[in-house]
Amino acid sequence: MAIAYIYVVLIISIGELLRKKLNYDITFTRKLIHLFAGFAAYTVPYYEHPWVAIIVAFTFVVLLWFSSPKSPIKKLRDWYEVMADRESELEAGHILGPVYYSISITVLVAIFTMVPGLLTKIYIPMIALTTMYWGDGLGAPIGKKYGKHKYQTIGGTRSIEGSIAVFIGSFIGAIFASWFFGILNFSVFSSFNEILLISLAAAVTTTLIEAISPAGYDNISIPFIGTLVLWFLQ
Repeated sequence: MAIAYIYVVLIISIGELLRKKLNYDITFTRKLIHLFAGFAAYTVPYYEHPWVAIIVAFTFVVLLWFSSPKSPIKKLRDWYEVMADRESELEAGHILGPVYYSISITVLVAIFTMVPGLLTKIYIPMIALTTMYWGDGLGAPIGKKYGKHKYQTIGGTRSIEGSIAVFIGSFIGAIFASWFFGILNFSVFSSFNEILLISLAAAVTTTLIEAISPAGYDNISIPFIGTLVLWFLQ
């Protein structure tokens, strides 16, 4: 439990350091946190009591929601400054994207730890979540910097370059998650080819969902829809 808390706070603190001391852009620090903070959920299989994992995840939902420029707690004001880079969040005074990110982790952890028999399937939401961490996390910065070929969806304007980055990040993330949880449970996957197929399906799903989801809401749509798709494939 302590390891999960320390890990997330450490990742955010690195973002703070880069922002305040080295003058890194807020877009960079937000994406750094997006790419790595969620891996605290990988501690779930190690808890003796499943409800502990839910408490850890929900703690960050609360902390991130109260991270605002008006917070009486300086540390939460600092968190807002290192993660709020969207106009909607500046207007709302809350870092909504990270809040949705944490809600997704909390709900999926709650479902797969509290529903009898599902803990052995925890790798399914973890693969979907990891595609969000790395796929969605890489898509926006790559798209903004290198995106020359634009296309329009119901979710807004995207670029082919950004979507390729989403696919590659998701694919690598899914392979990593599959490998990690395969170590914990050798009966999860029968071969590396199966891991590749599952990862390919996860990457395609994430890329499509990210392309049609409004900014911020993909932090909810990617893990939930991805989990459903992987569940039926398994």
